Amino acid sequence: MENHVVVLGYGPLTRPVLDKLGSRTRHVVVATEPELAERLRGRGYEVVESETVNEDALHEAGIRNARAVVVAGESDPDDALAVLTANEAAPDVEVIAVASNSENAGKLRRAGADTVVSPADIVGKLLVESALTGKDTERILEDLRDRLAKR
Repeated sequence: MENHVVVLGYGPLTRPVLDKLGSRTRHVVVATEPELAERLRGRGYEVVESETVNEDALHEAGIRNARAVVVAGESDPDDALAVLTANEAAPDVEVIAVASNSENAGKLRRAGADTVVSPADIVGKLLVESALTGKDTERILEDLRDRLAKR
């Protein structure tokens, strides 16, 4: 597999990520729990069943040929270790991490994530923007998407 996305971990935000990736590019999930791995396979996802910090599993997922790695587990400390491992396995691949707790965003960056997304911060900014401008949050997101598409 080449030019795909490797998703390390599975948490509350992973399913929407997988749904969005599904229509845009190939991807593979590294899932730690056998039951979860089986459920994901049942939904048609490519899965490597292993710890997200297992370098052999990352190589099996094709990390060296990936376009990006998304680290989105349920634990920021575990995700930080996964970010470190991903960078060791494929230093030139873009690593995007989700910070479950916005206070850990800097730590995930220091661990080597190229981009860190904090859902709590994003929601907070959208709510404030909506409160101050009267714009619907859907419209704010559409404006942002349009601006990004023009880059």
